[in-house]
Amino acid sequence: MKRWMSLLATLALGVALAQGGPPNITPEMRQRLEAYRPVFDLVATVGLMDELEKQRGLAFTKAQAQKLLPILRDLQNRADLKPADAGKILSNIEDNILTPAQLKWMDETILKQREEARRRREQASGQNPQAGQGNFQGPPGGGNRGGLFQAMAQGKPYNPFKEQPRAADNLKNLIALLAKK
Repeated sequence: MKRWMSLLATLALGVALAQGGPPNITPEMRQRLEAYRPVFDLVATVGLMDELEKQRGLAFTKAQAQKLLPILRDLQNRADLKPADAGKILSNIEDNILTPAQLKWMDETILKQREEARRRREQASGQNPQAGQGNFQGPPGGGNRGGLFQAMAQGKPYNPFKEQPRAADNLKNLIALLAKK
């Protein structure tokens, strides 16, 4: 359940950015967050991978696991995950490792989750006109709230797979799952 909440928070941030971003966020910070979209997308993809493994006919093959493990271990060990690196890693996974059926399932799942998050936001704002207002409280996935913002503002290294407990747990669990293949 925690993984789903982390993923939904990531997806909600993506939707919020696409719709102009959270209130009370500066245009400069919004632009920086948008630049980090590849990082958020990679976190969401990793978060979905163990669910993908449970889908009938979509489980990872041994060959896929062997290709993914070095990539995932690298993510686990990096001190900093730059958006350009995250984009390259995500492209490699999507273009060279996942099958079209796996990609389709992931895309459909993300779209469903975004729609569900949108409905929840609408329901929350309908019940409470103040919902969704106020200061944005930090990166998706909870844990080290504000860590991404501090890293961006101060130019410090940031890796959500180290800094965000849920993203770190998702990655650790996925590595353990694939290592058994």
